[in-house]
Amino acid sequence: MMRSLLKWAIGLGILLIAACLALWFFALRAPPPGRPLAPLTISSGPVRGLEEEGVAVYRGIPYAAPPVGDLRWREPHPVAAWTRPRDAFAFSRTCMQVGDPIAGSVLEPMSEDCLYLNVWTPVTRGNAPLPVMVWIHGGGNRNGSASAAPYSGAALARKGVVVISVNYRLGALGFLAHPELTRESGHGASGNYGLMDIIAALKWVRTNAPAFGGDPANVTMFGQSAGAWNISNLQVSPLARGLYRRAIAMSGGDFAPADTPHGIPLLPEAEQAGTRLATRLGADSLAKLRTIPASAIVEASKSWPAFTDRSNVPGVVDGYVLTADPYRLYASGAAAPGDLLAGYTSEEGATISGLPVTAAAYQARIRKTYGAYAERVLALYPARSEAEANRSHQRVTGEEGIKWPVATWARLHAGTRRGNVFLYRFSHRPGLGPFNGIPSHGTDMWYVFDFPERVRRYGSQWPWDAYRDIAMIDDIQNYWVNFARTGNPNGAGLPQWPEFSRAAGVMELGKTAKAEAWPDAAEHRLMDDYMGAIRKARGTPASAGAAPR
Repeated sequence: MMRSLLKWAIGLGILLIAACLALWFFALRAPPPGRPLAPLTISSGPVRGLEEEGVAVYRGIPYAAPPVGDLRWREPHPVAAWTRPRDAFAFSRTCMQVGDPIAGSVLEPMSEDCLYLNVWTPVTRGNAPLPVMVWIHGGGNRNGSASAAPYSGAALARKGVVVISVNYRLGALGFLAHPELTRESGHGASGNYGLMDIIAALKWVRTNAPAFGGDPANVTMFGQSAGAWNISNLQVSPLARGLYRRAIAMSGGDFAPADTPHGIPLLPEAEQAGTRLATRLGADSLAKLRTIPASAIVEASKSWPAFTDRSNVPGVVDGYVLTADPYRLYASGAAAPGDLLAGYTSEEGATISGLPVTAAAYQARIRKTYGAYAERVLALYPARSEAEANRSHQRVTGEEGIKWPVATWARLHAGTRRGNVFLYRFSHRPGLGPFNGIPSHGTDMWYVFDFPERVRRYGSQWPWDAYRDIAMIDDIQNYWVNFARTGNPNGAGLPQWPEFSRAAGVMELGKTAKAEAWPDAAEHRLMDDYMGAIRKARGTPASAGAAPR
């Protein structure tokens, strides 16, 4: 009897905790009361925002026509103009998606009509135009949104920048390739609709930034995880040339060989995956496919090979948005000029490595994946016990999927002298509950957006350290804003951040911020050798941007 009562009490407690988390999330997401501002005019018509604690906020501004009906799987079309002032007080619905990646959050309302953006800008500003920072959210290109709770741009705007966050099509609705779509496009290409959405948003920024006090000639894209992956592809896309000046990439980049689980697919492979999804949906033509409800497409794509066989839905080398394997383009110096600030967390794999594994299963996975390199991998990432196997599984997952691509991006871009490059490693142990003191995938993002301050303001009891966490928030935000302003993160009162080189190593954002010798060097060398062997076998460059020996 007592055991039954105890189980009942525990179950009730779990339900109450879940309910409190849901209420807390919606409290964070709901905009606080604000004072309506006088309308300002953008290219599509007048909009009216809210003043909230010294920041002007404009939510849910459309930057393209709804991609529905015959516009599904097409390049974004211009938004219909309006004449009466439009209230930009509330976030739009998110794009159709599978799941939600934000810790402690719940799935937001969704719609296929989702091409909207949000703007934060200081209410009081001088005559000089402000730098613009365009946020590209993460979520594996299968989920996420510009309006998720941690992504408020208010704190950065208070430091003198205009922040714009963008929704873009996700999953099968954003990245489906199909032979009929390829023939219809006029470019012999399909599959990069989400990337084309971001490009359309950057064009919107170029036209409309001055209305919000921003400088269209000083735009910085910044993104995390899949957002950073997308930025790495946009930097070598001819369609994005001239639309931005700088990039900040947090824990993501597309540098593994194409047509591998961590690389981008080529168009023929992507078309085959799209054809299989259409068959699963019972659609024998593109016209039929466009009549199927978006919710049915999302449901069917839960087991789509692009989801199950890859860590991301990564886009496509289609010959139009992306003309070749991104690594090859970077290695040849084809990336657009621009300054780059990039980095990763020290424990990337802690939250992205999946379920626990046995030592035997881990060793089998390594041997199957790495072949001739398996013994070197197992020597560096051993599995002499179950606990060690799980730790090694986390480490190698973070290295192959996040750390090595980011480090490779920095090396390639610095090696071709296309702009200033600054590299960081975030090892600060947070006092934030969701991360349990681990600097895992996405931890640095919460400091960039000052999420601990929002937690404090709304009364959460999550543990946090007023000195360590607030000091890191201040440092990392100042570095990011300085970089957006000048292309150099350094400024008064900040520890010196050297420009990246193999000799200089990286900026360690840990217990203190300081330049360190090259970390993770042995791991990067091993992954260089493995990825290089794949490229050599395919006749593509193998040594460009190699890690230091």
